[in-house]
Amino acid sequence: MILKKNSTMDVVTNLILHELNNQEDLKEALLALLGQTVPEGRFSVEFVGDKRYVAETGFCLSPRSYTSLVMRAQKKQDFVSTQRPDKLPVWALSIPELHAVLIFYTAGRSLSRQGRQHITRIVKLCVRLFLEKKSFENEREYRVTQKKQLTRKFCVLENKYQEILKDNEREYRRIIKNIEDGYYEIDLSGRLSFFNDYLLKMAGYSKDEFQGMSFKNLIEPPQDKLAFQIFNRVFETGMPSTGHELQIVRKDGTFMYIDASASLIHDQNGRPVGFRGIARDITKRKEAEEELRKANYELEKVNRQLEVAIAKANEMAMEAAAANKAKSEFLANMSHEIRTPMNAIIGFTDMLLDSHLDETQTDYAGIIKKSGESLLALIDDILDLSKVEARVMDLDEVKFDPELIAYDVCELILPRIETKPIELMCRIGTNLNYYVNGDPGRFRQVLINLMGNASKFTDSGEIELFMDIVEETKHQVKIHVAIKDSGIGIPNDKQSVIFLPFQQCDGSTTRKYGGTGLGLSICKQIASLMNGDVWAESKGEGRGSTFHFVAWINKAARKNFKQRLPRSLPGKQILVVDGNATNRRLLREIIESFDMHIRTFHDGTSVLPALLDSFDNNPFHLCIVDLHIPGTNGYDLAQQIRASHQPFSQIPLIAMSSRVKDNIHTSKQFGYDGFLSKPIRRDKLMQAMKVVFEGKETSETKPEQPLYKTVVLPDPADNHLTSVRILLAEDNPVNQKLAKIMLTKAGYHVEVASHGLEAVEMFSTAPERFNLIFMDVQMPEMDGLEATRILRQSGFHDIPIIAMTAHTIKGDQETCIEVGMNDYIAKPIKKDVVVKTIKKWIDQGNRHGH
Repeated sequence: MILKKNSTMDVVTNLILHELNNQEDLKEALLALLGQTVPEGRFSVEFVGDKRYVAETGFCLSPRSYTSLVMRAQKKQDFVSTQRPDKLPVWALSIPELHAVLIFYTAGRSLSRQGRQHITRIVKLCVRLFLEKKSFENEREYRVTQKKQLTRKFCVLENKYQEILKDNEREYRRIIKNIEDGYYEIDLSGRLSFFNDYLLKMAGYSKDEFQGMSFKNLIEPPQDKLAFQIFNRVFETGMPSTGHELQIVRKDGTFMYIDASASLIHDQNGRPVGFRGIARDITKRKEAEEELRKANYELEKVNRQLEVAIAKANEMAMEAAAANKAKSEFLANMSHEIRTPMNAIIGFTDMLLDSHLDETQTDYAGIIKKSGESLLALIDDILDLSKVEARVMDLDEVKFDPELIAYDVCELILPRIETKPIELMCRIGTNLNYYVNGDPGRFRQVLINLMGNASKFTDSGEIELFMDIVEETKHQVKIHVAIKDSGIGIPNDKQSVIFLPFQQCDGSTTRKYGGTGLGLSICKQIASLMNGDVWAESKGEGRGSTFHFVAWINKAARKNFKQRLPRSLPGKQILVVDGNATNRRLLREIIESFDMHIRTFHDGTSVLPALLDSFDNNPFHLCIVDLHIPGTNGYDLAQQIRASHQPFSQIPLIAMSSRVKDNIHTSKQFGYDGFLSKPIRRDKLMQAMKVVFEGKETSETKPEQPLYKTVVLPDPADNHLTSVRILLAEDNPVNQKLAKIMLTKAGYHVEVASHGLEAVEMFSTAPERFNLIFMDVQMPEMDGLEATRILRQSGFHDIPIIAMTAHTIKGDQETCIEVGMNDYIAKPIKKDVVVKTIKKWIDQGNRHGH
């Protein structure tokens, strides 16, 4: 083991004297010898064992030389010995050549000859002390000088340190005075020697009163014992202590809680002279904790009561669920039982209206149909309300085009206002350029309800449906629908009440217009399911209303309107005549979106001059005329144009009117080439213009003599195969008769089965006889679901099977699809829906070879 240079004597005490026997006994003697032999100063120590050692001077030190070294030491008497312990003397021998000291011991007080012969066995340790090259005296002088220099430097540094310490103390006390916590210093007797103003404020004493006060005066038993224990532990360990909550007494006798810390204060010599610490006011926190404790106690009490209430509520919920289930089953059965006769009432009324009736008979039949449809709407509202109350109204997720739904709803509402002087408009915003994934049925239901109210409460003027996208994210769009009317208006205090179930503006409204007040409440719930809302705006009674509907719906795909725009449309000049300013604005938006030019007139007086003036320079290519313009009506204007004998006399003319039955054939007789029903649809207008302009101009055509092509709009009559053979499975004789007559009049061949088992037998016997099956769901013997399942399991996968049922509860359609049906039609059935469905599945070619 080696002690490095610059070590001190203290290090020697830590040596492990493993080479010596009885090392605990010899340690003190060994250290005494080293103290007498080694001069003061820096040194290194090396233990040398029984191995051979050769110094740089060539002096050899080995166990064999130990005997001569001992003799040399005895002869010169230059060794120091000690008699402690008595029986184990320890000697030291100085060896100048090695700058070393040999330390060894013998078993006796003197060495005999025999002892010298065995000296190699008793020499156990050699310690070499490597001193620096300076002489001992020079080293001593150097150390004295160095000590004096260091002492002077230390004094200078000590003075500077004391000044810095005083400055730091002053700055420390200044900071302490300004902190928003109490600060204290007490001496060892427990009396306050220093404190800040905040501590005075906390305790309520003056500075003179506080100075020298014992901390015991601030703390009442048993808190004083706790404080004493804290200070005592800090004093004994020297370690700071924090986080002690104590209760102290203010001067006014009130109590406060503090969070206290304590640490020792030392003087310049490092002796403890007192304590210092921080006292933070935590009274409010403790009061809050007490309040919380009380609140927790009350909460636990309430929780116990709540557990009892929850158990009771669970029991009631189970009972309510059972009641809801029974109610849902009852409503489903009621719906089925009502829809079945309603199917016959509405269906046969439709056929009556299509037959040759006089005016009175037509009026009676129309009343029957409207009454039946009102009753059917009421049933649907009651069913929806029950779903809302039971929280079982769900939304489908299918792709649809909201623009087409807007047009379809307007066309559906049109018959309700055909006897009123009302202009119906459908305006689509330029941002509505997405297909969406959502529930088209519920979306349509809200629009039908809002448009139905507008048509009900408006006797004249306008109804406008506006739809656009007002906001979008990466995956969703926010669709805004505004339905504005010029009807009876809504008082300010009723604009929110009308969305509550069974609520209308007042009783007179119900008496005059009818209704249950369920529709708007259901719309509100549907909008909520779509993360949207429904609300109303009105400037007051008699000043019209605007109903708003917003819904967040998932994006499906972007519509590329420009790609579908025919190349023949951009750049063309269109003349529009319409007495309604809103309609003119709507047509301008649509036509300009086709990259076409438009000029509008509110009546027909200026039309012929405008056609003539523009012919030579920039002639019009198409004239669109409302049949009910003021002054000269649309029929007279068409006759004037055709009879003008001017170059523009053969310009294509398209008539517009919301009264289709009265005008569609008459307009053709007066020279119109086509007819567009209002409200104008962008897709229908584009289709009509494409018919006008496709292939019209050729390279041989002179620009100043444009040729006009007559508009031939598609015939609305069905052009699909009328040789389709249909198997109708229906148990109700009245509905059998209705469906058979309806299908036969549409040109189809129909055979009837009275229940599911008969339908399976008829089709299995001769499957080639039928192209499609209409299947009622609820039938005796075998229902439609089981019949469909058997047909599919028998390998008849290609035949389209269409459910035709009065079941309309959520999940009925999914059940039909799951068992293998292809489509679903709800009763009461309508001819146009039935024909459209047949055409859809026959055109798809699902029944190959028939």
